[in-house]
Amino acid sequence: MAMIQNSITEMMPSEMREAYASLSDDVIHLHRKWKVIRELYVSGETVIELLNRTAPGFFRICKDVLVDDLFLGIRRLTDPKQTGKKQNLTLEYLADSIDAAKYPELRSKVERLLLECGGKCGFAREHSNKRIAHNDLPTKLQVESLSEPTTTHVKDALQSVRALMNEIEKHFLPSAYCNDVNIAFVDYSGVVTVDAFKLLSCLRELEASKHV
Repeated sequence: MAMIQNSITEMMPSEMREAYASLSDDVIHLHRKWKVIRELYVSGETVIELLNRTAPGFFRICKDVLVDDLFLGIRRLTDPKQTGKKQNLTLEYLADSIDAAKYPELRSKVERLLLECGGKCGFAREHSNKRIAHNDLPTKLQVESLSEPTTTHVKDALQSVRALMNEIEKHFLPSAYCNDVNIAFVDYSGVVTVDAFKLLSCLRELEASKHV
Protein backbone atom coordinates (compact mmCIF):
# COMPACT_ATOMS: atom_id res chain seq x y z
CA MET A 1 0.00 0.00 0.00
CA ALA A 2 2.81 2.42 0.89
CA MET A 3 4.53 1.62 -2.42
CA ILE A 4 1.36 2.52 -4.34
CA GLN A 5 0.99 5.76 -2.39
CA ASN A 6 4.59 6.73 -3.11
CA SER A 7 4.12 6.01 -6.81
CA ILE A 8 1.02 8.19 -6.93
CA THR A 9 2.68 11.13 -5.19
CA GLU A 10 5.65 10.92 -7.53
CA MET A 11 3.30 11.31 -10.51
CA MET A 12 1.56 14.34 -9.02
CA PRO A 13 2.53 17.97 -9.54
CA SER A 14 4.79 19.25 -6.76
CA GLU A 15 2.13 21.64 -5.46
CA MET A 16 -0.18 18.69 -4.67
CA ARG A 17 2.18 16.06 -3.29
CA GLU A 18 2.55 17.12 0.32
CA ALA A 19 -1.14 17.85 0.82
CA TYR A 20 -2.21 14.62 -0.83
CA ALA A 21 0.21 12.45 1.17
CA SER A 22 -0.81 13.95 4.50
CA LEU A 23 -4.54 13.79 3.77
CA SER A 24 -4.22 10.22 2.55
CA ASP A 25 -2.71 9.27 5.90
CA ASP A 26 -5.61 11.01 7.67
CA VAL A 27 -8.16 9.12 5.57
CA ILE A 28 -6.54 5.78 6.32
CA HIS A 29 -6.37 6.55 10.04
CA LEU A 30 -10.05 7.53 10.07
CA HIS A 31 -10.87 4.10 8.69
CA ARG A 32 -8.77 2.47 11.39
CA LYS A 33 -10.83 4.27 14.02
CA TRP A 34 -14.07 3.32 12.31
CA LYS A 35 -12.98 -0.32 12.18
CA VAL A 36 -12.35 -0.33 15.95
CA ILE A 37 -15.80 1.18 16.57
CA ARG A 38 -17.46 -1.35 14.28
CA GLU A 39 -15.68 -4.33 15.84
CA LEU A 40 -16.49 -3.32 19.39
CA TYR A 41 -19.86 -1.62 19.13
CA VAL A 42 -21.50 -2.57 15.83
CA SER A 43 -20.86 -6.31 15.80
CA GLY A 44 -24.09 -7.45 17.43
CA GLU A 45 -25.61 -7.92 20.85
CA THR A 46 -23.26 -10.78 21.79
CA VAL A 47 -20.25 -8.47 21.71
CA ILE A 48 -22.10 -5.66 23.54
CA GLU A 49 -23.15 -8.10 26.27
CA LEU A 50 -19.54 -9.25 26.64
CA LEU A 51 -18.33 -5.67 27.05
CA ASN A 52 -21.10 -4.93 29.54
CA ARG A 53 -20.25 -7.99 31.61
CA THR A 54 -16.56 -7.03 31.63
CA ALA A 55 -16.46 -3.27 32.27
CA PRO A 56 -19.59 -1.44 31.13
CA GLY A 57 -18.59 2.03 32.32
CA PHE A 58 -15.14 1.84 30.77
CA PHE A 59 -16.34 0.61 27.39
CA ARG A 60 -19.12 3.22 27.30
CA ILE A 61 -16.56 5.99 27.83
CA CYS A 62 -14.34 4.45 25.15
CA LYS A 63 -17.26 4.44 22.73
CA ASP A 64 -18.10 8.09 23.38
CA VAL A 65 -14.46 9.15 22.96
CA LEU A 66 -13.94 7.10 19.80
CA VAL A 67 -17.13 8.29 18.12
CA ASP A 68 -16.50 11.94 18.97
CA ASP A 69 -12.93 11.67 17.71
CA LEU A 70 -14.18 10.08 14.49
CA PHE A 71 -16.67 12.90 13.97
CA LEU A 72 -13.97 15.49 14.60
CA GLY A 73 -11.69 13.78 12.10
CA ILE A 74 -14.40 13.83 9.44
CA ARG A 75 -15.17 17.45 10.22
CA ARG A 76 -11.50 18.48 9.95
CA LEU A 77 -11.26 16.96 6.47
CA THR A 78 -14.23 19.01 5.32
CA ASP A 79 -13.22 22.30 6.94
CA PRO A 80 -12.70 25.33 4.68
CA LYS A 81 -9.23 25.69 3.19
CA GLN A 82 -8.73 28.86 5.21
CA THR A 83 -9.89 30.21 8.55
CA GLY A 84 -9.21 33.92 8.78
CA LYS A 85 -5.59 34.35 7.70
CA LYS A 86 -4.65 30.76 8.52
CA GLN A 87 -4.70 27.96 5.96
CA ASN A 88 -6.12 24.54 6.78
CA LEU A 89 -5.01 21.24 5.27
CA THR A 90 -8.37 19.95 4.09
CA LEU A 91 -9.99 18.34 1.09
CA GLU A 92 -10.92 21.81 -0.15
CA TYR A 93 -7.27 22.85 0.06
CA LEU A 94 -6.31 19.77 -1.94
CA ALA A 95 -8.97 20.47 -4.56
CA ASP A 96 -7.79 24.07 -4.84
CA SER A 97 -4.21 22.89 -5.43
CA ILE A 98 -5.27 21.25 -8.72
CA ASP A 99 -4.23 23.56 -11.56
CA ALA A 100 -7.47 24.24 -13.43
CA ALA A 101 -5.56 25.28 -16.54
CA LYS A 102 -3.59 22.02 -16.76
CA TYR A 103 -6.24 19.65 -15.39
CA PRO A 104 -9.66 21.26 -16.05
CA GLU A 105 -11.61 17.99 -16.12
CA LEU A 106 -10.01 16.68 -12.92
CA ARG A 107 -10.55 20.00 -11.14
CA SER A 108 -14.22 20.02 -12.15
CA LYS A 109 -14.81 16.42 -11.00
CA VAL A 110 -13.06 16.96 -7.68
CA GLU A 111 -15.00 20.15 -6.96
CA ARG A 112 -18.26 18.29 -7.62
CA LEU A 113 -17.17 15.46 -5.32
CA LEU A 114 -16.17 18.03 -2.70
CA LEU A 115 -19.73 19.40 -2.65
CA GLU A 116 -21.13 15.88 -2.29
CA CYS A 117 -18.65 15.15 0.47
CA GLY A 118 -19.69 18.27 2.37
CA GLY A 119 -23.30 17.14 2.31
CA LYS A 120 -22.54 13.57 3.39
CA CYS A 121 -20.31 14.76 6.23
CA GLY A 122 -22.68 17.46 7.50
CA PHE A 123 -23.71 15.46 10.57
CA ALA A 124 -20.11 15.43 11.84
CA ARG A 125 -19.88 19.22 11.53
CA GLU A 126 -23.20 19.64 13.33
CA HIS A 127 -22.12 17.46 16.26
CA SER A 128 -18.72 19.14 16.40
CA ASN A 129 -20.17 22.64 16.44
CA LYS A 130 -22.97 22.01 18.89
CA ARG A 131 -21.78 19.25 21.18
CA ILE A 132 -18.14 18.12 20.87
CA ALA A 133 -16.10 21.30 20.39
CA HIS A 134 -18.68 23.69 21.82
CA ASN A 135 -21.51 23.57 24.33
CA ASP A 136 -24.32 25.00 22.24
CA LEU A 137 -26.78 26.31 24.85
CA PRO A 138 -30.10 25.14 23.36
CA THR A 139 -28.57 21.75 22.61
CA LYS A 140 -27.00 21.43 26.05
CA LEU A 141 -30.26 22.35 27.78
CA GLN A 142 -32.12 19.98 25.45
CA VAL A 143 -34.22 22.79 24.02
CA GLU A 144 -33.05 21.70 20.56
CA SER A 145 -32.19 18.15 19.59
CA LEU A 146 -29.30 16.97 17.43
CA SER A 147 -29.52 14.46 14.65
CA GLU A 148 -28.63 10.89 15.57
CA PRO A 149 -26.15 9.63 12.96
CA THR A 150 -26.35 5.95 12.04
CA THR A 151 -23.68 3.59 10.79
CA THR A 152 -25.03 4.27 7.31
CA HIS A 153 -24.33 7.99 7.71
CA VAL A 154 -20.74 7.26 8.70
CA LYS A 155 -20.22 4.75 5.88
CA ASP A 156 -21.62 7.21 3.34
CA ALA A 157 -19.41 10.00 4.68
CA LEU A 158 -16.25 7.91 4.49
CA GLN A 159 -17.21 6.64 1.04
CA SER A 160 -17.58 10.23 -0.18
CA VAL A 161 -14.09 11.05 1.13
CA ARG A 162 -12.64 7.99 -0.58
CA ALA A 163 -14.38 8.89 -3.82
CA LEU A 164 -12.70 12.29 -3.89
CA MET A 165 -9.27 10.85 -3.13
CA ASN A 166 -9.82 8.10 -5.69
CA GLU A 167 -10.60 10.57 -8.44
CA ILE A 168 -7.20 12.19 -7.97
CA GLU A 169 -5.38 8.89 -7.67
CA LYS A 170 -7.00 7.40 -10.77
CA HIS A 171 -6.01 10.46 -12.77
CA PHE A 172 -2.33 10.34 -11.93
CA LEU A 173 -1.77 6.60 -11.65
CA PRO A 174 -4.58 4.63 -13.30
CA SER A 175 -2.35 1.57 -13.59
CA ALA A 176 -2.45 1.16 -9.80
CA TYR A 177 -6.12 0.27 -10.01
CA CYS A 178 -7.45 -3.25 -10.26
CA ASN A 179 -11.24 -3.43 -10.34
CA ASP A 180 -11.35 0.03 -8.75
CA VAL A 181 -9.30 -1.04 -5.76
CA ASN A 182 -6.64 1.41 -4.59
CA ILE A 183 -5.23 2.92 -1.42
CA ALA A 184 -8.28 5.14 -0.87
CA PHE A 185 -10.71 2.45 -1.94
CA VAL A 186 -9.35 -0.42 0.08
CA ASP A 187 -11.69 -2.79 1.87
CA TYR A 188 -10.44 -1.58 5.23
CA SER A 189 -12.46 -4.18 7.07
CA GLY A 190 -10.20 -6.81 5.55
CA VAL A 191 -6.76 -5.23 5.40
CA VAL A 192 -6.43 -2.63 8.15
CA THR A 193 -5.03 -4.34 11.22
CA VAL A 194 -6.24 -3.18 14.64
CA ASP A 195 -6.46 -4.86 18.01
CA ALA A 196 -10.20 -4.82 18.71
CA PHE A 197 -10.75 -8.46 17.71
CA LYS A 198 -7.71 -9.48 19.75
CA LEU A 199 -9.16 -7.65 22.76
CA LEU A 200 -12.50 -9.41 22.38
CA SER A 201 -10.74 -12.76 22.09
CA CYS A 202 -8.85 -12.10 25.34
CA LEU A 203 -12.07 -11.10 27.12
CA ARG A 204 -13.80 -14.28 25.98
CA GLU A 205 -10.86 -16.42 27.13
CA LEU A 206 -10.83 -14.68 30.50
CA GLU A 207 -14.55 -15.17 30.92
CA ALA A 208 -14.31 -18.84 29.94
CA SER A 209 -11.49 -19.43 32.43
CA LYS A 210 -13.73 -18.31 35.29
CA HIS A 211 -16.10 -21.17 34.58
CA VAL A 212 -13.47 -23.88 34.44
